[in-house]
Amino acid sequence: MQSQSESGLMTIQEAAKFLAVSKSTLYGWVWQRRIPFVKVGRSLRFELGELQKFVHSNRFPARSK
Repeated sequence: MQSQSESGLMTIQEAAKFLAVSKSTLYGWVWQRRIPFVKVGRSLRFELGELQKFVHSNRFPARSK
């Protein structure tokens, strides 16, 4: 089995850990099409660059006092 560094793609476990969410949350986001993913056969995979874009696009600035 290849790791993320070998294939360039992350497993559901690796992506969930990177995003600090549960696997079930990540599966929900995939089902809702809220997050980009790749299907490899029946498996889900995630590109690191796309996950970083997802994090950046969901970032909110701090409120100024």
